[in-house]
Amino acid sequence: MLNDFRKTLTKVIHLRSIIGYNGLVFALKKTPVIGKILPDALYRTTALKVIYWIFHVIKEVFVLFIGKILGLGLIYGASLLLRSAYTEYEMAPGVSGAELFSCFSLFLFLIYALCGMLVNNNYFRCTTEKEYLVFMLRMNAKKLNNTLFIYDLAKLVIGYLIAGIVAIIAGAPFWLWLGIPILAVCIKLLGAGAQAFIYRVKFKNNKPMKRNTAALLVGLLAGMFAVPAVMVVFINGYYIPVSILLAVSGVLIILGVLGFIELSRFGANLHRKALAANIVRAEVERYKEPDTTKQFKKIKAKGTVKGDKKGFDYLNALFVRRHSRILITKTVVFTVIAVLIIGLVIFSFISSYNKSFGTGNCVHMVFSNLLNFILFGKYQDVLQPYVEDSAYSFFRYLATTHLLALMIPVSIYDNSFKSTQAFFINCDNSLMTFSFFKQRDKIIKLFDIRLIQLCKFNIVPAIVCGVAVNLVLFYTGGQDYPFQYLLTFVIVAALSVIESVSSLALYYLFQPFTTTVNVKGGAYMAARIILGVIAVHIFWIPVNSLLLAGVLVVFTAVYVFVLRKLVYKKAPKTWKVKA
Repeated sequence: MLNDFRKTLTKVIHLRSIIGYNGLVFALKKTPVIGKILPDALYRTTALKVIYWIFHVIKEVFVLFIGKILGLGLIYGASLLLRSAYTEYEMAPGVSGAELFSCFSLFLFLIYALCGMLVNNNYFRCTTEKEYLVFMLRMNAKKLNNTLFIYDLAKLVIGYLIAGIVAIIAGAPFWLWLGIPILAVCIKLLGAGAQAFIYRVKFKNNKPMKRNTAALLVGLLAGMFAVPAVMVVFINGYYIPVSILLAVSGVLIILGVLGFIELSRFGANLHRKALAANIVRAEVERYKEPDTTKQFKKIKAKGTVKGDKKGFDYLNALFVRRHSRILITKTVVFTVIAVLIIGLVIFSFISSYNKSFGTGNCVHMVFSNLLNFILFGKYQDVLQPYVEDSAYSFFRYLATTHLLALMIPVSIYDNSFKSTQAFFINCDNSLMTFSFFKQRDKIIKLFDIRLIQLCKFNIVPAIVCGVAVNLVLFYTGGQDYPFQYLLTFVIVAALSVIESVSSLALYYLFQPFTTTVNVKGGAYMAARIILGVIAVHIFWIPVNSLLLAGVLVVFTAVYVFVLRKLVYKKAPKTWKVKA
């Protein structure tokens, strides 16, 4: 078995070096001036191939250092700094330094590994060497996939064990040094096993392979928002106990074992089909035209507008009437999920309060104080549940000073991008051929109508988010000053308006959609990325909700005014059909 593993791995590494060398020579031959000087004999030069192979091995070691040793080393370094800070400022009395280091290291590693599992899970990805070996040289696909997977796991374990020297020097327990590589292997097995299970189900039901963009998006969003959120948690002296982290790790290890069992059930023929399906999918996605049939199936062919609306008001009302499924599905789904979560929070509040303070006090709390909550009042009952509990104190801290974090749910439920896409595909694409439709006064009038419409779509989930935050305030002691509950709704509504006007204005200023429903234009994507980066960097800044509400109201008004002016001046030239 070891001999087969060695032979297969040697073939792969040798083939990788040949492909890399030939690709380098081919690129040089295509370079102007230099390409004419270089002879074709370079493809056959053994000495240069040996030199390139040496550099290939160095590159493998370098990737091992960067991807594994440096990544975990940074986690250990950050944990060491956090432990020192917590010890110096006595933020965790009664907890040893080794336990604190373990808490921070394990928590940061779990976030790092789980995000990596979603973003970088290429077990069935058909690389060039896999295509040559499996489909040209008829190598066993399962043996090849497993060999490369074991090779990656071996590099991962070696890199983490080397990086673990930092933890040992810092005084971490031995189980952490040995346990993190084991946990990393299990998380990798979980990701590969989940992918194998999905592929097996698809093959059984004769479903086509598709790119798992949802997992990639979740991983990227989790990584983007996890770092500032974790900073908020640590800076304010909170940490998750080792016992909870070990329980989570135990669940992941069990899931990893199940992933290994799933991989062992995945036969050689299925491996070959998976690799072939990835080749076909990549080629099809490269040349296919986007399928818009799903969009049109959601459109109502018939629909009437009630009232006496005319002009653009009538056009927008008719469009919303016929495209309601496209425009509101996302917000409805978000609202339903949020309401269910709020219901669970209320149930938890009532049951825990009843258990701690008795039925009489519970009834008084539910009816009397809930009435005060609805009227933006304060608690009447002197009994305050869980005032001294650190977890509840932390949630209260977030609800009073970190309401900018509401940008996360606002960006999730906001449907402005899909709405602008629907505007173009099913309305503007045709109307842009008429010159009157692109006049400044017509553009800005339709812009205003659509902005109001998008804000109406987003108001219900915004209210639900506000209710969720206010329940946290109510649960942990009530509002600190009059109208604090009301200010929460003002903040989330302002954030929702900012999100809506940003997407709509970018659509008018860049019009990124082509007639084949592709997004075309680097400026549009760059603008969205810049806005996203700015949001990520400011949403964790602590701001008192009273001050934040005032600032957001002023900023929202100025922001809408500026973008509206830009649309009025620039849209007649930029808002056009692209091929």
